Amino acid sequence: MISETLGYANFKCDRPVNTPDTSRQVIIVGAGPSGAMAAWKLAQAGCDVVILDAKTFPRPKPCAGWITRTALHSMELNETTYPHLLVPITRVAIGLEEGLHITAWPRPVSYGILRHELDDFLLQRAKAAGAKVYLGQRVDRVEFLKDAVSLSVGTSRIQGELVIGAGGATCPVARASQGKDLWKQRTMVCSQMSETRIGMERLQGSGLDTGLPVLFPEPECDGYAWYFTKGDFLNIGVGALKTGPGIPFRRHRFLERLRRDGILPPSWTLAPFTGHSYAVWRGLRHDLTGRHHLLVGDAAGLARDFSGEGIGMAVQSGSLAASYGIAKLAGHNNLTNYTQEIARIHGTGLLSKIGTMMEKIPLSLRRPLINGFCRAPWLRRRVIMEGIFLAGCDTP
Repeated sequence: MISETLGYANFKCDRPVNTPDTSRQVIIVGAGPSGAMAAWKLAQAGCDVVILDAKTFPRPKPCAGWITRTALHSMELNETTYPHLLVPITRVAIGLEEGLHITAWPRPVSYGILRHELDDFLLQRAKAAGAKVYLGQRVDRVEFLKDAVSLSVGTSRIQGELVIGAGGATCPVARASQGKDLWKQRTMVCSQMSETRIGMERLQGSGLDTGLPVLFPEPECDGYAWYFTKGDFLNIGVGALKTGPGIPFRRHRFLERLRRDGILPPSWTLAPFTGHSYAVWRGLRHDLTGRHHLLVGDAAGLARDFSGEGIGMAVQSGSLAASYGIAKLAGHNNLTNYTQEIARIHGTGLLSKIGTMMEKIPLSLRRPLINGFCRAPWLRRRVIMEGIFLAGCDTP
């Protein structure tokens, strides 16, 4: 039985396993940007594709909520074709003890978005192209067979000629393919975020600059905190390597700083903080393919080092995976080339090497070094902003 909720088909786990809907050409596990992008491309090519996700949409998603121009264009969108909140970003500030250091550009280099709107839009677009979307369905088990991949969803099973793992850092396809070594092979980051509807009038009246992301290096120099106003919303968060102090402690410390500096009025009640973990890309650590599966986005460990930006890499990998999937279904391609192409595109990462070296420098030396980069206008623009947070973008 299929029922419709919010425009999506809900896959019922008690569906008999011998029904036609339990065998598909392509199954995508995860309905975020990478999975939705892959589904859209595959559906446009006429492939029989289904998306499974444990969550229901629209969903809250821990994210700072800004995307680069390159990421927007990779989604085949622009300022006029995306129908939801899209706040142009022409300035970014770094907050140090003495105040804000602002870098500006003559035209937008990024855009502020609401993740629940973006993710829902991309998923609806894939559905409109012909992909079937089953939400609220957790994949419990993944088995790699000789000629297919079998997934257990509740009491039912579904098989696909090709499975794309797009279920984030804990994607069951990634865990099944890599086993217990998956986490050992990756450099993990933890983050927490709150996105609260304050109202544009209240935000402007508070003195907060609308559309200006403000970044604060963590005292341990292993991550950063931020606040960002966009439309009616205030986004506050913190992210850092998993090896340092816990995120709840960092969050409390940052909120105290914002209140102490008069940035966050004590009368404002923030939405609950939500968190997640993800891996940053520091070169190819493990295979991203098998005979009948591909990994994309966070499931493949694709987030930029230092900045943690993952939406751009997610949609790019989703689009690339779709092209390999289309070729495989036509009998023209070997999926193993996908891993090599991802490695070629993103490389071992100069920033990753710098990051590994920085972590070995004593904190007493690392902190003034990073703060010095943030204070120097040319270094802040070319290295911190355009080299890290806007990497891969054609900045003016």
